[in-house]
Amino acid sequence: MFFLISLSFRSPLQALIVIGLIPFGLMGAVWGHVIQGMSFNVMSFYGTIALIGIIVNDSIVFVNAFNDNLREGQKFMDAIYNAGISRFRPILLTTVTTVLGLLPLLAETSIQAQFLIPMAISVAYGLLVASVFILLLLPVLLIYLSKTRNAAYWLRNNEWSEPESLEPAIIEEEMIKKYLTSDD
Repeated sequence: MFFLISLSFRSPLQALIVIGLIPFGLMGAVWGHVIQGMSFNVMSFYGTIALIGIIVNDSIVFVNAFNDNLREGQKFMDAIYNAGISRFRPILLTTVTTVLGLLPLLAETSIQAQFLIPMAISVAYGLLVASVFILLLLPVLLIYLSKTRNAAYWLRNNEWSEPESLEPAIIEEEMIKKYLTSDD
């Protein structure tokens, strides 16, 4: 999964940030089991697999919107802000519809439902916690990554650069333009 995300973004560091949000969802799943008083079992594990897919999808949507904003010529902070604004509703709706859809199962008391409740706990609680981190921590991590890239650039060249010029999406865009305009 890391390799595919790295290829998609052309940045292993952005992929690392996406993968780095998974533990927050797992933490939410564990807290959910503690709150509900249920032990972690195989169905809980299956729920965490589904949870990881949702977390990665929501994170990819955010980072992709950020990269698209940069490609459109937006300044770095504007691209982060606009990605947060444009992706807030889809991420929130994914969370709300998933959690509300699982609430009847979480409230069910029948013996048949007891088998599936640990899976629903993993997904619902993990997604609630992870969505907060996706919407709040992901932009902060992208800003920190940009500042780290700029510091590395300063160490190599003894000058600061515009943050958007060091982003992989912009570097790729410039390479494509250079290739298309070359006289070869």
